[in-house]
Amino acid sequence: MNGLLNWQAVAIIPAAGSGRRMRVNGNQEKQKLMLVLEGETIFLRSIKALDIPEIEAFFIPVAAAERREFSRQIKESFPNREVYLCAGGKERQDSIYSALVLVGAWQGWRVPEERRLILIHDAARPLIEKDLIQEALSVASQTGAAGVGVPVKDTIKIVGRDRVITATPERSNLWAIQTPQVFTWPVLWTAYSTAKVEGETGTDDASLVERTGWPVQMVTGSYRNIKITTPEDLIMAQALLRSSSSQPPLGRNKINKLEVDVERQTSKCFQSKEEKTMLRVGQGFDVHKLVSGRRLVLGGVEIPSELGLEGHSDADALIHAVIDALLGATGEGDIGELFPDTDPVYQGIDSQLLLRKVMDRLKGAGVKPINIDATVIAQYPKIAPYRQEMRENLATLLGLSLKEINIKATTTEKLGFTGRKEGIAVQVVALVQLSSSCSLV
Repeated sequence: MNGLLNWQAVAIIPAAGSGRRMRVNGNQEKQKLMLVLEGETIFLRSIKALDIPEIEAFFIPVAAAERREFSRQIKESFPNREVYLCAGGKERQDSIYSALVLVGAWQGWRVPEERRLILIHDAARPLIEKDLIQEALSVASQTGAAGVGVPVKDTIKIVGRDRVITATPERSNLWAIQTPQVFTWPVLWTAYSTAKVEGETGTDDASLVERTGWPVQMVTGSYRNIKITTPEDLIMAQALLRSSSSQPPLGRNKINKLEVDVERQTSKCFQSKEEKTMLRVGQGFDVHKLVSGRRLVLGGVEIPSELGLEGHSDADALIHAVIDALLGATGEGDIGELFPDTDPVYQGIDSQLLLRKVMDRLKGAGVKPINIDATVIAQYPKIAPYRQEMRENLATLLGLSLKEINIKATTTEKLGFTGRKEGIAVQVVALVQLSSSCSLV
């Protein structure tokens, strides 16, 4: 996994909730996960969404009466996947605990407990996007706990038993939590085992973790990631799936930040044949000191080395320079303004996540990278063996082809701080395209 070397991840997908049935079109109540959504059951769509290389095994709590049907669908659709069905409990929290017991005893673990990631995702959220799953995993590996969610759109009211409004909380601080939620094993097991001993209940996994005092990092999710609870939700999911299959997919962060009418207007920046475009050039430069006791990461690739780069984040000088070049081309300042080294949120963070955030911002404003030319200046270590993987990482992150990513490596013939193996410097030039009818906000 990029950025998750020496980590393992498994998924728990609770599918035995007590409020799991709904009446559709006035017909008999049905297990909602078995309802067909655009040719596949909701259950299968949710599992397929999580079917990524990063997740090695699935643990699915189910009700005893429905175990056979769940088992049949899994065997037909995932014959080569490691999937375990376990007993579902009366409440969701009971089901998760049941699954955690199996997860703890799983024989597939190859890494220490602190490097084990447990992803929990509602089986009734079939529209989750793979890049969001991967981002949640990566953030949890940095922080120990991550939850996907979105800022609320509506004003929220606190209402008393007599249905009289008692308070209106500040909306800017309110988020609607979704799944997946991802935790390292020690963090999640401590939360659940403590709750079981003390008889505590929580509405989601993050709430139990919060009670232990462990901070949960929010990951910006997608408004498409709806939970199917009512017949209306099913209709909405069908519409979203049909829309995404008939039109080019919209970036999830653009949808988060813009209303639908603004989104459509933004898309015209790319679709109009008569649009006027502008090309802009940006330059990025970054330097980090080589020290002992640190990982050496460049372009998202960890290089085996006795020395690593010192910094607040993972000190990936190549990605930092790419970010500054992109921001420079669009007149958006520099990496220090967006991700200050005084903010503990970014302590040790994978710089690939920072680049993803910058790309979300640029895409939402109609900016498209054209090509990247980078020069890594280092006497130590040798960059050539890792150059291709760096190019592949950057191409994926920037949505470009390999031929549009160039990485050169040079020494300074033992002159200066790089020549003395005291640090590594990186220079980057970026060419981007801006649509004249779109602007950064």
